[in-house]
Amino acid sequence: MILRGCLAAGKRLHTPVFLRTTRTSLGPVISAQRHRALFTTDAVDPLSRVRNIGIIAHIDAGKTTTTERMLHYAGFTRSIGDVDDGDTIMDYLPAERERGITIQSAAITFGWRDHQLHLIDTPGHVDFTVEVERAMRVLDGAVTIIDAVSGVQAQTKTVWTQASRYQIPRIIFVNKMDRDGANWRKSVRDIEAKLSARPLVLMIPEYTGGERLEGGTLESWLDVVGMERVVFDIRKDSTGATVRREKLVAGNGPSFQAAADAREQLVEALAEIDQHIVDVFLGDDVDGDHLRLPTAELRAAIRRTTLSSQASPVLLGASFRNIGVQPLLDAIIDYLPAPTDRPLPLALSPASSPDRLSKADSKDSMQAYLDPSEKLVAFAFKVIVDQQRGPMVFVRVYSGTLDSRMTLVNGTRGGVKERATKLLQMYADTPEDISSIACGHIGVVLGLKQTKTGDTLLHPQHSSLSKLSKSGSKKHSKMMAGVSDTTEQPAIGLQLHGIDVPPPVFFCAVEADSPQDVRPLNEALANMTLEDPSLHISHDEETGQTLLSGMGELHLEVVRDRMLKDMKINASFGQMRVSYREMAGQEASAEFVYAKDIANKAVKAAMRVTVSPIADADACADSNSVDVDVPESLGMDESGSQREAVLVAITEGIRSALYRGTLLGFPVTHTAIRVTDVQYFGEDLSTTAAYRACASQAFFQALKLSNPVLLEPIAKTTILCPESHIGSVLSDLNGARKGRVLSLDDSDAECLDSTNATKVLVAEVPLSTMVGYSSSLRSLTAGSATFTMEVIGFGPMAAQQQQLVLKESLGYY
Repeated sequence: MILRGCLAAGKRLHTPVFLRTTRTSLGPVISAQRHRALFTTDAVDPLSRVRNIGIIAHIDAGKTTTTERMLHYAGFTRSIGDVDDGDTIMDYLPAERERGITIQSAAITFGWRDHQLHLIDTPGHVDFTVEVERAMRVLDGAVTIIDAVSGVQAQTKTVWTQASRYQIPRIIFVNKMDRDGANWRKSVRDIEAKLSARPLVLMIPEYTGGERLEGGTLESWLDVVGMERVVFDIRKDSTGATVRREKLVAGNGPSFQAAADAREQLVEALAEIDQHIVDVFLGDDVDGDHLRLPTAELRAAIRRTTLSSQASPVLLGASFRNIGVQPLLDAIIDYLPAPTDRPLPLALSPASSPDRLSKADSKDSMQAYLDPSEKLVAFAFKVIVDQQRGPMVFVRVYSGTLDSRMTLVNGTRGGVKERATKLLQMYADTPEDISSIACGHIGVVLGLKQTKTGDTLLHPQHSSLSKLSKSGSKKHSKMMAGVSDTTEQPAIGLQLHGIDVPPPVFFCAVEADSPQDVRPLNEALANMTLEDPSLHISHDEETGQTLLSGMGELHLEVVRDRMLKDMKINASFGQMRVSYREMAGQEASAEFVYAKDIANKAVKAAMRVTVSPIADADACADSNSVDVDVPESLGMDESGSQREAVLVAITEGIRSALYRGTLLGFPVTHTAIRVTDVQYFGEDLSTTAAYRACASQAFFQALKLSNPVLLEPIAKTTILCPESHIGSVLSDLNGARKGRVLSLDDSDAECLDSTNATKVLVAEVPLSTMVGYSSSLRSLTAGSATFTMEVIGFGPMAAQQQQLVLKESLGYY
């Protein structure tokens, strides 16, 4: 053991800088109305007393159930909502209450121990992973909930990886300790093995038997940090609001010894990563005794290691039985960061490539300082379209203060100016007017018509905008004059890193039932895509159909139900189909001369485009490479600004053409594009619009000549199935679904029936064969199996299968 080794050898490690925190007492429960009055952003708290947190987990792990208890114990609600009854605060959409799952992330603000918490409850289904992604983008900390029976599941690993990408400190709550087969020790082992995380167990059940916790055994827990017994008297108060803490002493026998052993393990785990706790442990006051280590020092060490993402505290409970939520709230205050504890947000300068705005790396990035006295910098991470209020834009303020009626510059949309007509604090679906959103806080802005998810909002006098205006070029403006009003304008000013949105993999056709329904349908589709950036709308020119693309079957089913039931749109939806990709089959080149009259003005451009397949492309990435060679001596001005504009126009033309292939109109991927032999016919003829159109058409010609091929999405499928049905499931996967089994193992989940143990089957399967698999699996296993799917990339399709797909889609081949 590390500490024992230090005592023996007298070793001493480097002491890092650390933060101290104090523990305040819990105030009385207050009414919901009084609660809101105390914790709106009008009553600005110091940033050290703010927590921007999210709840993340696999589906059905208990996220919303836990959140409802938090709100009740904080005094926000008078009664506890239930997911099964459909009366929860956070799941307010009719589709959420009907299905019993979270579909949209919901934000709410409440108070605990004199701190202000902005909490976002996120979905757990893989189809709604973009909701988790954009919540992660603005969070400072997260609570990961794990099912004590199932342990770490597929989507648990997905959301954990998302949080790791943004370096978000996390607390882990092992839930459902009251269920048959619950095993918190197995969950802790899962955390280490499957999440590659270092768990710090802060509480254990006082009862140490192997069977499920219930009755008195469920009520009593041991706090190994404070060496206290924590009792939830749910027999006298079924809401779980009554919590007693009793100091453990040596006379408590086995309970004291169990807590002492767990405390020793906790201190040893901390000593491996935190030098300061080693120094305190070796000091004269403690003298190597784990029990004499001050509670304040232990909490400070846990906080330091949590903020640095070196470890994650683990707490236990059963939210449905109203057990363990108050200690979880205390841990959020004690161990998760305030905005001032987080690294400064990274931003891109105006000169950076727009393609890099969604990548959270540090290359070519600058820091956006978190300073209430500076000019406003805010990030729009979510948009909801309300029928009465219009677009409601959720923002996180990173610098300055956002005041009501303030004029904002949307740098991501080319500097368009919009006015914040009203500011709101959201309580799930209930808004409350506020006068300002302070630095470090989250709120909602009304009046922003053109702002979308991932946009950066700036004060009109922000320094990055003033520098840009002074360096403007008249010649560059003249070159860009050929761009139409509908063209996406380049970003200006400071740009915070955006949000990665995965490509859609399912699509269906949607048509209005009558000519009178066309306009309402188009408006509804526009609103849905504004709310959900993972939804895509496209138009098939050959069939005239409008195509709606999404992340999965459930995703599109929910969109369809919302449009038909909630929005009352009269429309018909076609059969669910898989979204393929297209790729160049071989190297091919095409020369193209674009010469047309546009608005009675002749334009002309010419170039050669060469396409070739990328043999070693990452299957998990929708990747292409574009290389544009514009000669230095092309008749441009000395400053090079016109040449730069031509290069940008050609690149934009190629990238826009990549959205539609030549076989079936699917996006093009895994293809290398090289543009050469660019010709210039003078300033009047060779406009940027001409180069953009020429690049697109030359690319189409080259792609046709390359004998393009189809790529199909591959889904990694994890199936939990009783052993008695595993033969039928394997036969179905290997046969009709053309799957490739990767592993077949025993499940970690304990099963009461030892003769029918649960198996975990992992396979890679073409997504096209998995449409409707949920119903098929229920039939094969009598409803006893479950599965999850995650698209991991696109793979080549057999020639015979490609012919069948083309014939099915086109009616001929």
